[in-house]
Amino acid sequence: MKIAKVLLSLLLLAGWAGAPAQAAKGPYHFMASTMASAAKSKQKRRLAVIGFFTESGRTNRSCDIVTARLTSELASKAGLEIIDRGQLDGAMRGRTAGRNGIVDAATIKKIGSTLGAEAVVTGTLIELDDRKLEVYTRLLDTKDGRILKALTTTVRKDWKEEKKSDWGDFDFEEAMDLDSASGLLPEGFGEGGICKPSEEDTVLVKTCVDLRARKTAFDMKSGALKVGQLTKNPGAEIKDAALKNLFYSKLKEWYDSEQLVQLTPQEEALLEKGGPMLEKYPCQ
Repeated sequence: MKIAKVLLSLLLLAGWAGAPAQAAKGPYHFMASTMASAAKSKQKRRLAVIGFFTESGRTNRSCDIVTARLTSELASKAGLEIIDRGQLDGAMRGRTAGRNGIVDAATIKKIGSTLGAEAVVTGTLIELDDRKLEVYTRLLDTKDGRILKALTTTVRKDWKEEKKSDWGDFDFEEAMDLDSASGLLPEGFGEGGICKPSEEDTVLVKTCVDLRARKTAFDMKSGALKVGQLTKNPGAEIKDAALKNLFYSKLKEWYDSEQLVQLTPQEEALLEKGGPMLEKYPCQ
């Protein structure tokens, strides 16, 4: 009886030690081994790694690197077939993840029907600090988008994030793209007058800043405004530096907000009325 208890204890210890032993080989090996085992247990042999996304549903360099390393590890697992990235990019073209980096079930099913994938690997990256990422990995069934396996782990960033600006997911520069510094000066400056807008005008202008920021954010989210096709930054026509900073602050606030909705006809009319004042402020 005593020997049986010892043997049972050893077996339990071996089972508990399995996961740490896998993790000790590296987080990517650990993620790949866990996902591969789960896929095989569900008779899912043909996988598509659609990649990782930020919490806002976008991608960045960290997403690309984690995706590439996990794909490489999965490809080394016997008994699995990993779909070529080129085929996958075509199926994913024009599609992004939603809030919290979650890909919708319709996209998952499309990948299954067009590429013959039996399951997809995807996930979300969360920045813990400059050197660490928390990685949420999910194995999804392409038949119904059901989660077959979920895993959370931490990876160390041994690369530098190459951002074009401090805007994170935005792909345009916040820097003012004006022809010269004189563009920052209000009309009439140096011609004997100082622009002093009324309190009523100031309230109207700030309301229009918020409306224009919301409209721009909505157009970006809906796809009506293609960031890659911009020839100048949104808000570049605003001359007043403080007002321009307010516009960018509101734009990011609305872009990240779950309350973002399209402008009403009344709000569109108000923005059209106050637009010229917004561009000339503080002068009229």
